[in-house]
Amino acid sequence: MEQPCFSANRNGTCAAATAPVAETLLTASLALLAALVILCSGRRTSAGAACRFLASLALMLFYPAVSYTLGSRLANDNVVWACFLLSCADTIFARAAVDLATQAVLLAQATQAVCVLLLALLPNATSLQPRLLILLLLPLCALSLAKLGARLRSVLSPSRDRALAADNWLVSSYMAHEYVRSVWDFDAGTMKGYRYVVTGEKDGDGGFAGYRLEVTDELVTVDRVWQQHDDDGGAMDDDDSSSRLKDLCLSFALFKLLRRRLTGDPLHERDDDRTLAFVRKGLAGGDDHERMFRVIEAELGFLSDLLYARYPSPQQSLAPETAVFLASMALGLSALFLFSSSSPAVLHNPHPQAANILLTRLVIALFLILELFHYSSALSLVYFSDWHKVKMFCRYVRKPSWILQRLLRLALMCRPSTRQHWSSNEIGQYSLLHACLRRTTGAARRSLPLPATVKRAIHRLVRSEWLSDLKYGDRTLQRHDMLHDFDWSTSRYRQYGAVGSILVWHIATTICAGAAGGCAGGSREVATTLSNYCAYLLQQAPELVTDHPYEARRLMEALQLRIRRFLAHNGCRSEGDMFDELPGFQPREAGDGGYEEDTIVADGIKLGCQISDEMPDEAARWDVLSEMWVELLLSAAPSGNVTGHVQRLATGCELVTQLWALLTHGGIVDRPKKPYYESTACADGGSDSDSDSC
Repeated sequence: MEQPCFSANRNGTCAAATAPVAETLLTASLALLAALVILCSGRRTSAGAACRFLASLALMLFYPAVSYTLGSRLANDNVVWACFLLSCADTIFARAAVDLATQAVLLAQATQAVCVLLLALLPNATSLQPRLLILLLLPLCALSLAKLGARLRSVLSPSRDRALAADNWLVSSYMAHEYVRSVWDFDAGTMKGYRYVVTGEKDGDGGFAGYRLEVTDELVTVDRVWQQHDDDGGAMDDDDSSSRLKDLCLSFALFKLLRRRLTGDPLHERDDDRTLAFVRKGLAGGDDHERMFRVIEAELGFLSDLLYARYPSPQQSLAPETAVFLASMALGLSALFLFSSSSPAVLHNPHPQAANILLTRLVIALFLILELFHYSSALSLVYFSDWHKVKMFCRYVRKPSWILQRLLRLALMCRPSTRQHWSSNEIGQYSLLHACLRRTTGAARRSLPLPATVKRAIHRLVRSEWLSDLKYGDRTLQRHDMLHDFDWSTSRYRQYGAVGSILVWHIATTICAGAAGGCAGGSREVATTLSNYCAYLLQQAPELVTDHPYEARRLMEALQLRIRRFLAHNGCRSEGDMFDELPGFQPREAGDGGYEEDTIVADGIKLGCQISDEMPDEAARWDVLSEMWVELLLSAAPSGNVTGHVQRLATGCELVTQLWALLTHGGIVDRPKKPYYESTACADGGSDSDSDSC
């Protein structure tokens, strides 16, 4: 029987046979590592779904590939790249964590990586030169153990949750204080009377479970920031930079207010008269619709950084990160100069293979690049981010000086702000009817840049007096004196809340768009974009617009199945065929297998025909539809599902999440109740035959 390859009398033939395998496995590990460095080079939210999938796949395959590579007996000159490769894995695991559950899994993998590193090193310790072992490999193991210990402490420590709860308690107690609430002379346009705290909400000596506000110079509020700007003409030479700094402080104050919803703290300002005026005349005041969205995006960006930043908190010191970075760079650079073809004396093998030397250098180079990027990202978050700009501006508000003016101007010039790449400014699109056509299923789901016309339409309704009385489209119909004829379309399907109205109006809007000419481009763009976006939410994220997401998903599946069967039965192969055959749709009776989806399809077709008949002017028709969809979206945006919105922040900023935050600051945290009219009963019995009138 042949002796195994790892016997005491092993010869060079075995080593030669295993070398190509080890080099191949190492090359595959290097390819995965390079992919991770490239795919993880930006914020998670700046990448598309495909990039995030590829990054997750590479991360999933990287550790098994490294472990399998090290499973075979390593030659002496393999030990160096093995140790650096596992250190790269340790750094990758540190940057990939998103939430506590993911951190726990990746922490276990990192622990295994350190164990594999020790197991790879110990059997070869006796065959290595002491200089290589003491000066390079042992410090590298100690560095990996230090990283592991720091992450273990951060995962197991409850300090983050406690700090969040304590900070929210401070802000909530501050907002309930008489100093904040007893303000009757206010102006949302100039922020007069809006004492929303930016920084300095410290707890005085109020005793156990008490809160005593100390109004000192350290307390910086929104109205104080605006007053400071008016007193000295702004910290910047140009008004645009000064206004952006003020808005950044406003975003930070709103972030602190919104953060209370994570821990369920009360919103004491919800019923304050100033709250709704703040949104209507403050955030949405003036004609600049971009400012309203910019402030909310920056606010949600602060929240995303707090919850999902891969790097230390912007409020923490970088001293530990700096020490680890300097140690890693010293070890990596030392290895590059030490491990070369001109200095083989560090190994017992006086003739190391050229391929091993090249691969070792590649591993070390990737290790250095990874550590450099990891530290520079943490550095930019702490010192070049919007967090630091707010900190500097508040310091200037407390003690104005020309030095801080120069620093603020320099900070604004360094504008690779994390916020610019955090919001993708895209809006998802999904057309229910087009998705049911077999040949256009792929085109039915897509994303497109958020049009400026949509932002203007939302801004127009937010600043209007109708914001306080949204009702699933009823207020739009009331403004156009059409409520009596169309009230059935907004008040039915009470058990589904906004879902039933959204689906009926989505089908009707799709039918109107299929028969429309080239007029009313702006209004038509708003109506069709928001219609497809609401359908996209029901398809992809129903938890953001309804309290019963499972029922919404089942309803969407039933609608797709019913429409597909109808189109297939009538031989529809194109969009024109579909619009020609839809007027002939007949809902089934309950005894024949007909359910709610039949009634929704029939009502959507009926509504589309009624809109075309009663609004022959195409421009006026699309004006009504655009306003209708803005009100429908704003009616569905308030939600108590804070977890759903927060989880979506990990991959981007949905438009409905921005509206959810905006309405929260206006005191609108609950969806309006579904309206009910006596005429609804009449419509319930007439939907079967009215669709033929098209």
